[in-house]
Amino acid sequence: MIHGLQFPKSASGRRGCSNKGGPTAWTPHPIPIIISGSKKPFESAKSVYACPKCKGSLDNFLCPQCSVAYPVYDGIPCFIPTSSVPDKPDVRQVYDKIYSDHHDVWVDQGRSENFVSYFRELARSHTQNRVLEIGCGEGALLAAISAAKKSGIDPSINALRTARSRSAAQCAVARCEELPYASSSFDLIVTVGVMEHFEDPDAAAREICRVLAESGHYIALFQTDLSTPQRILLKFRQYVFPTLRPIAFARWIRKKLHNPIVQPFRKSYTIESARECIERSGLRITEVITRSTHPSAPLAGPHVVIFVAHKLPRGPGQQYWER
Repeated sequence: MIHGLQFPKSASGRRGCSNKGGPTAWTPHPIPIIISGSKKPFESAKSVYACPKCKGSLDNFLCPQCSVAYPVYDGIPCFIPTSSVPDKPDVRQVYDKIYSDHHDVWVDQGRSENFVSYFRELARSHTQNRVLEIGCGEGALLAAISAAKKSGIDPSINALRTARSRSAAQCAVARCEELPYASSSFDLIVTVGVMEHFEDPDAAAREICRVLAESGHYIALFQTDLSTPQRILLKFRQYVFPTLRPIAFARWIRKKLHNPIVQPFRKSYTIESARECIERSGLRITEVITRSTHPSAPLAGPHVVIFVAHKLPRGPGQQYWER
């Protein structure tokens, strides 16, 4: 159901959705209609979202300045158009397929209950007010985080349907490089295993800084690169020694052989290069968490790093890339 606007029919004859039920590309064509069918209370676009392009206010998901109307499907707004660039992956289709083929996609990559509890407490120590998770997936962490206002974005509407069933968070199909929020909208932003998959890491970091409130915090978990021997040793420790886990190992093998997960972008980081990327945006790293610095942290291996950063106070005349 399109909220507030009606769109021209696609080639399939349906309005605003692909043959698989997800949103498709849109064209400016505002015609008021009556909304219905949302399973959860729907919050006004004016109070939550901004145009991801110009950052201006939306009127029922129409940006008057850009003359673009953003579609809404099942109460979830979509701010990512279908890719029309040759040889460029359509991130919505890629991630929709991943979440159609698999459930609890990232559990075997360190998203254990112990990890979710640990990360929840880490987030709680910085704020319980306005929180955004970028790349929230199926919403397991987003549901665990305590906050007065929770929001989540992901490229996959299939994942976000599950996320909304787990919490009352406001969810949107969006990318970090073009966040659909006004400046200073959040006190805390979190990403888990997402930073490596930004198409443009510098643009993503600038957007994170922009939508953070003054002195807000960014908590980012990412993975540094491993050599092939290090990867084999990691899996040996996960599934063989010190605890033999044959069923979990069989599930991991099956996932690798049957509908393997291939993400469209993959950036390589060291701790130093990741720090430089984040700090170029106007953030400063205040804490680095690894197995060596925090032995009790339930991280999947020595290659997993958590950064805690805060937004620097704005100096006279300084801009945070507000467009």
